[in-house]
Amino acid sequence: MSEAQESSLPPTGQEPKHRTVRRRSSSKTAIGLLLVLIAGIGGFSFYVYQQQQQSAQELAALRSELQQFHSEQTPIMAGQQTVKDALASFGEQQLKLDSRQRELEQKWQEKEHQRPNDWMLAEASYLVRMAGRKLWLEQDLTTASALLIDADSRIQAIADPSLIPLRKALADDIAKLKSAPEIDREGLSLRVGTLLDNIDQLKIKGSDPKLDNDPVDDEVSDQLSDWKSNLEKSAKQFAEHFVTIRRRNSDVEALLSPEQSAYLQENLRLQLQLAQLSLLRQEQANFRNHLQKAQSWLDDYYEPDDSATQFMQKELTALQEVDITAHYPQTFAVQPLLEKMLSERWQTAPAAR
Repeated sequence: MSEAQESSLPPTGQEPKHRTVRRRSSSKTAIGLLLVLIAGIGGFSFYVYQQQQQSAQELAALRSELQQFHSEQTPIMAGQQTVKDALASFGEQQLKLDSRQRELEQKWQEKEHQRPNDWMLAEASYLVRMAGRKLWLEQDLTTASALLIDADSRIQAIADPSLIPLRKALADDIAKLKSAPEIDREGLSLRVGTLLDNIDQLKIKGSDPKLDNDPVDDEVSDQLSDWKSNLEKSAKQFAEHFVTIRRRNSDVEALLSPEQSAYLQENLRLQLQLAQLSLLRQEQANFRNHLQKAQSWLDDYYEPDDSATQFMQKELTALQEVDITAHYPQTFAVQPLLEKMLSERWQTAPAAR
């Protein structure tokens, strides 16, 4: 070893001081670096945590907005579907309207090529149908005849010689209606109603018998000066009423009890009401039968000399001779001819285009 190297070595038993100082300073530096590194890692971790929290909040907000967007989109989509359905329905209706318009245009074109007076012929057909309703449903003979005459005037106004058969058939129908007897059912029903009101005035046989030689009561006056005549009247009355003999001018018949009289009146009233019903139904046989039964009860049970009984007997006899059956034509001869002619004209209208 050289001298320079030996002079540089420390003495024996002593440690070199400058190395210890270097080691201590190095460890402090390492510790400081370690602390700085730990602080940086912690700060970085805290920053990352904050970013994660902020990201989570933003993600939750985005999810909420997305749900709200979906909830708002649902009715919009439903509304769009409704609009689509409505448009489809409108389209179908438009097709139907177009088809109806073409149909009406076709009918209008056919109408233009018809004869100009065909509408009057259709009106005459309508009047004939109305006459049938008045005749067969309402029994209105006068109105039915007037409607047929009006229909004939419509056909006459057309002035078409081909319609002469229609006018001839109408003339036959009008003649049949005018020759048919008109039945005044309302008047007949009122006559039967008068008989119903007259029932309470009837007198049953034997209820008020007529007597011959009925004693005449002499009244006694209140004057004292007439004592002599009053005495004679009193004696005469006593003598006449001591034994009384009464004689009837008709055969004695058994009288009905009050209950039987009431039943008889109700039965008589019932027969007349049934006659009214048969009159409205045009049942000739039943009408006469009920009147005959009521008349027979009048003959058997009621006083024949009473004016009320005589009036009812006369009315019942007259009503039985009335014909209540309507003799109207069942159909009009002109109606099928009108329908046939109108049908032919409508069928030949398109061929005229």
